[in-house]
Amino acid sequence: MKNKNKLLAVLGIVCILLVGLVVFTMFQDKKKVEKTITSSGTSSESNFITYKGVKYKKNSDIKTMLFMGVDKAAKADLHNSPGENGQSDSLNLLIMNQDTNKAQILQISRECMVEIDIYGEDGEKLMATEGQIALQYAYGDGEEKSCRLTSEKVSGLLFGTSINSYLSLTLEGMVVATDAIGGVTLTVPEDYTAIDPAFEQGKTITLNGELAEKYVRTRDIEVLDSNNQRMERQAHFMNALIREMQEIGGTMKYAEIYQKLEPYMVSNMTADELKEISEYEINTEMQRVPGEIIEKDGHAQYIVDNGQLQELIIKLFYKQV
Repeated sequence: MKNKNKLLAVLGIVCILLVGLVVFTMFQDKKKVEKTITSSGTSSESNFITYKGVKYKKNSDIKTMLFMGVDKAAKADLHNSPGENGQSDSLNLLIMNQDTNKAQILQISRECMVEIDIYGEDGEKLMATEGQIALQYAYGDGEEKSCRLTSEKVSGLLFGTSINSYLSLTLEGMVVATDAIGGVTLTVPEDYTAIDPAFEQGKTITLNGELAEKYVRTRDIEVLDSNNQRMERQAHFMNALIREMQEIGGTMKYAEIYQKLEPYMVSNMTADELKEISEYEINTEMQRVPGEIIEKDGHAQYIVDNGQLQELIIKLFYKQV
């Protein structure tokens, strides 16, 4: 039961992304389609660093996995070069310590500003321009290349931290998965009736796929920090989802879920690598890349506090010598 609960904690991340992970483990033995993303050579990723007079060593026991919740309907349009392959609306990095068998989740705002690489229809890079990190996905192929490009941008945002693997699931897949497990029951913590009349504060409801999509996806684009509010709802949905997953068992049920989700998932992990995740104890109190929201040119931009981020990276990826 202990190992099952550990796996269920993983399953909750990013609106059922890891439901796909479980069934992928049972029924898929894919080869890696891309090489591991390696360090960009920045000082933060070197083996030894000194910060505020204290020496730290990079923790070689750490592995990472990036989870992406993808909105396939969303498009990017930077400098009149359209990206047609969707956006990564949810970005969560699972940080696994192979020595302690414990793991931590780092939430990354879709609005973090990075240099977006723009590609033409022939796959050739045309230019780079500043944009929200969620847009990078659009300029790939909607599958492995999009995941790889997004992973590279997350790596760069985190001062060259290696991203060892990835898994993505589309919003359509989230809807399908929620219905496949019979819905997710939760108590609405705040008044979200502006999203749907069913979301009354204090009301306990069971979300089907359609309502779950509204709960984790909807935001008021007129409100500057609406994405931060949405990330809080996603975390709430995660906790409710874990409870639901505890009631599900049996190979046949997971086989049914896998068959329904397969068209919506992309990963570069082997089955053995996926199985290893079930051994980790996941801390459900997620960390978040520090920063603040500003408005520029009519759009929200999440400006990362690099000083605080450096301290967080030392905490998550290094150990004191």
